[in-house]
Amino acid sequence: MEKRIPSFSMSLVIFAVVVAVLGVSILEFGAAPHIPIIGAAVIVALYGLKLGYTWKDLEKAVTKGVSHGVPAILILSLIGVLVGIWVLNGTVQTITYYGLHVLSPSIFLVSAVIITAVVATMTGSSWSALSTIGIALMGVAYGMEISPAMTAGAIVCGAMFGDKMSPLSDTTNLASATGKVDIFEHIRHMMWTTVPSLIITLMIFGLLSFMSTQEAANTSNVNSMITILEAEFPITPVTLISPLLIIILAFIRVSSIPALIMGIAAAALTTFYTVPGVTIGEIMNTSHFGYTAETGDEAIDSLLSIGGLDSMLFGVSLILIALSFGGIVKEIGIAHAAINGIRDFLKNRGNVVLATVLSCLGVNVTIGEQYLSIILPGQMLEESYKNANLHPKNLSRTLEDAGTIIHPLIPWGVTGVFIMSTLNIGMGYIPYSFLCFITPLIAIIYGYTGFSLTPLNKEVVDYEGKLIEKDA
Repeated sequence: MEKRIPSFSMSLVIFAVVVAVLGVSILEFGAAPHIPIIGAAVIVALYGLKLGYTWKDLEKAVTKGVSHGVPAILILSLIGVLVGIWVLNGTVQTITYYGLHVLSPSIFLVSAVIITAVVATMTGSSWSALSTIGIALMGVAYGMEISPAMTAGAIVCGAMFGDKMSPLSDTTNLASATGKVDIFEHIRHMMWTTVPSLIITLMIFGLLSFMSTQEAANTSNVNSMITILEAEFPITPVTLISPLLIIILAFIRVSSIPALIMGIAAAALTTFYTVPGVTIGEIMNTSHFGYTAETGDEAIDSLLSIGGLDSMLFGVSLILIALSFGGIVKEIGIAHAAINGIRDFLKNRGNVVLATVLSCLGVNVTIGEQYLSIILPGQMLEESYKNANLHPKNLSRTLEDAGTIIHPLIPWGVTGVFIMSTLNIGMGYIPYSFLCFITPLIAIIYGYTGFSLTPLNKEVVDYEGKLIEKDA
């Protein structure tokens, strides 16, 4: 049977059905994303069979989709191991202890955004920032009785700002390459949307902190937590060797997996110094099953009973299921059909920018893969930007304003899973990830007002710095 291409209308119907299944299951019934995604995958697979695809075709698509997630699964697993050892050797406790001395509840959320943004910009990786300073900030938040969901949202905002604006970031390089724009020109152009988004985000978090009435109560709780940490755990700068090593390795562009392995080795070695009498068996068991705190203080025990390979299996299974679903969606061409369909409606620059944002959102929701949310809309809409007399850097910027920034809001997306697993938080962080909502809205406003949009009457330089076009 000959394979047919899905129509634009049916692609929209399938997309709407998938969103409805996921939305109702997760939001209305409070289900974990796994089963709803399996249900959505079954719906899409049945449609694929109707288009002429065989089960063997779909099986290969699942395998191919999952293969893209193997590095993420390995990274997530290694971070579980790392966090378990970090609690065992006192790394998390030390950073929490120092953070409680330095940070004030009245500026904590704003500080969390800024600190995480700096680390993510230096390393070029939101994941590195989330898994190092992010974990530490969550510990401080527990001590100050600040909402973990708000804190996680602030951490995500900072991490995504740094990831987006860093020339070391893989998504930043990918977007500039997809738009065929010099990376530094791409970053300068992104400042028009991303810096205002950050300022608004900081103002919102500042207002939330100002409206809080808990600061007086927090002071007593902070002092109590500091006392317990001093009495129960090793508090020493030696424990900071591992996280600092990982940040330095990320900064000099060492790949994530070897960087994490070296960080785990450093953490394990420091354990023999900070925990006298510890055995290799204890380190291995904590690496697998995580650490269980028994101080008698509910807040500290909740904070420190984390880590281990086992703790990441929820996220690993979700990545496997989500990427299997994404592989089927990509194989039968639903995303391509939807993007091709909207190209016919692109009559002005505002619609072009809006179509880019919606396309990136659609790919993120249906496939849950950040790179494809940049590549597919970028490839399909490149010509539309030229027809609208828009410089390619407008395309590369919008791909990041939507593809990169929206991705953390998708609970079944790879980064969404990583956030929930690493920060030990549910989906409650999503409403507080203000930067991720504000940036695409600003991009759309700029699209219709024309503010900061560069016309195609200037030199176009590709990502290697070569002049490829000049339209006088």
